[in-house]
Amino acid sequence: MYRLIYTGLFALTLLASGCTSGSRPGEIAVIPQPARMTVGQRSFRIGAGDIRTRIDTGRVSNPEGYRLTVGPEGAEVVGGGEAGVFYGLQTLEQIKDPEGYVPEIEIEDAPRFPWRGMHLDVSRHFFPKEFIKRYIDILAYHRINVFHWHLTDGIGWRIAIDRYPLLAERAAWRRVKDPKAPWIGLELSDRSRRDSADTYGGYYTKEEVREIVAYARERHITVVPEIEMPGHSEAATFAYPEYACPTAQPGSGIYCPGNDSTFVFLQQIIDEVLDLFPDSPYLHIGGDEVGKEQWHACPLCQARMRAEGLRDEHELQSYFIRRIESHINSKGRAMIGFDEILEGGLAPNATVMSWTGFEGGVRAANAGHDAVMVPLYYVYFDHYQGQNPCEPQAWGGYNGLPRVYSFDPVPPEVEPDKRHHILGGQANIWTENIRTPEHVEYMLLPRLAALSETLWTDTAAKDWGRFGRKMDRQFDRYAAQGWNYAESALTPFVAEQHFNGNGELVVRLAAELSGYPIRYTLDGSVPTERSDLYADSIVVREPATLTAATFRGGRPAGCLLQVPGLLNRATRAAVLYAAPYSAPHTGGGDTALVDNRYAFKRGDDRAWQGFRETDMNLTLDLGSEQPVAGVWIRFFQHLSTTSVMLPTRLTVWTSADGVNFAVSADRAVDPEEDSEAVIRPFDLRFPAPVAARFVRIRATNRKTLPEGHPRAGGAAWLFADEVAVY
Repeated sequence: MYRLIYTGLFALTLLASGCTSGSRPGEIAVIPQPARMTVGQRSFRIGAGDIRTRIDTGRVSNPEGYRLTVGPEGAEVVGGGEAGVFYGLQTLEQIKDPEGYVPEIEIEDAPRFPWRGMHLDVSRHFFPKEFIKRYIDILAYHRINVFHWHLTDGIGWRIAIDRYPLLAERAAWRRVKDPKAPWIGLELSDRSRRDSADTYGGYYTKEEVREIVAYARERHITVVPEIEMPGHSEAATFAYPEYACPTAQPGSGIYCPGNDSTFVFLQQIIDEVLDLFPDSPYLHIGGDEVGKEQWHACPLCQARMRAEGLRDEHELQSYFIRRIESHINSKGRAMIGFDEILEGGLAPNATVMSWTGFEGGVRAANAGHDAVMVPLYYVYFDHYQGQNPCEPQAWGGYNGLPRVYSFDPVPPEVEPDKRHHILGGQANIWTENIRTPEHVEYMLLPRLAALSETLWTDTAAKDWGRFGRKMDRQFDRYAAQGWNYAESALTPFVAEQHFNGNGELVVRLAAELSGYPIRYTLDGSVPTERSDLYADSIVVREPATLTAATFRGGRPAGCLLQVPGLLNRATRAAVLYAAPYSAPHTGGGDTALVDNRYAFKRGDDRAWQGFRETDMNLTLDLGSEQPVAGVWIRFFQHLSTTSVMLPTRLTVWTSADGVNFAVSADRAVDPEEDSEAVIRPFDLRFPAPVAARFVRIRATNRKTLPEGHPRAGGAAWLFADEVAVY
């Protein structure tokens, strides 16, 4: 019998009793979906002694493929290699029901792509060896066979290099701002590497790396290391500034290709790294986002360009990449890098990892180079997976479960005879905002299930509805393993809303994973199992706060949806702007602030209405004179990545005739120091209700970004999304 290498991940718990018959099995919830599957009428209780395994390349040609047969005589797994047997046993475990019964079944299966990858950035925040093993367990469970280990980037160098001990001998490289220069510098922390309370600190010893590589090997996962170059190398160029351009600041983060000693330095590092990763055919060099201004100002770089006949700094980057690739090839390995390595001409044997979209991978494949697709719009798992206030801080946009499932690594632009150059795809987790193992798992699961089926299962066998139903079992499996998975796909959201002929607001709800009951209230209270059950719409006839929750297994799942201020006095009011909103950020037009649609905490959410360097100054016509007690409004700020800031002052005037206005509320706004994304609501209650038809609101823009902001001196923006009048 094939022995599982490890226990606790999905260790087989089939009972030791002999094979006995049971009733007809229910729906088979295998993720990823097998290529071909035939299910019989019966099920059998399979004992551990009833499982036979063998490798037969005549029956199964793909070394990762397998055939699984379950019948009265027990279960047989035939693999095209050890990996195939491994995956066949995984499927056997998944089709077992809670009572230990396995359906009568025949499965023939093999993966669509040879590269099914998952990335983890340990440079921004360090994660200990024990968690890296747990991460590998999760990948193995989902039939991921490549672990892209992002070991160096920016201020973090996480792997010991004997020849250059300063790279990792301290625990932390900390960002410090030089007030006299616009660059981000570094300073060394004196904290020891084992003081892991600060996840900025730490590195992996060579013994730990070898242990992790061996651990992954046993789970049929290849670890591909990444050592960033020529950019994203602040820690290295601070520790060894002689390998940066002589005109650059210490810790500039970009190696100098005009200096031959730079290549000696990097080649010696590469040699030590390759020795630690004997299984990997590749070394990933990053190669992305290289600012070339330093090279333009560097006399050594300019001399190199003249000597080599290079027309510009893009070709200088290509020279750097080609020279590094030559050394990697001389060691019997291949180079892989992000799509910016195409700039100035692609190195002869390079594989492209296309992250900015599909275009780089398409160009590479059509030119005869291998490519791996990792487009950020689909498979960057550091992006949000839910549009709710309870989601932890994330980076960039929104990649929910359906979008990940829709990812296809082979776009139609790839020429038919070149499609074999698309090796597959992977997802990336960058950790600027992810500081704990629990947060990593939350961002990984359940999206990894969608990625698994996308990369393993042929497109003809994929079915989103079936996948959604299977996820119910998958959530239980995650819980049994103790993995911290997200329930974001269960959270209800407003899918559509409109006003009917009676002036009532009709709201339609949905969730990414359907089939679960949604219950709601209109008084702001938290729904329970006794609250109204959502059917096909909710009709709102009077001012309300809609609160909704999805229920799974008798308890609320995911986050609460709460939409305040429905049918408030400002809803559908006419809005007159004293100064226009910005064309790139309309929020939806003149009615954007009074349409009961709420933006999420991302600067790219189209519900935000933006004002660049100008105040938000608008007047609402409520249609008739009525008592008004105050105004409620929300603003957005994200200091670390945008130029959007809170207003400095909020002022509200009221008027009965639209000519004579009186100040009803005036408030200075305290600055919000949090560098991450925040949505701040303001409740501007009047001293006493006033009779008014017109309400004028001005939010004072800071105009210029203040000192200490990453873009100090630039234009400041205001982002607002909804106004309620009560």
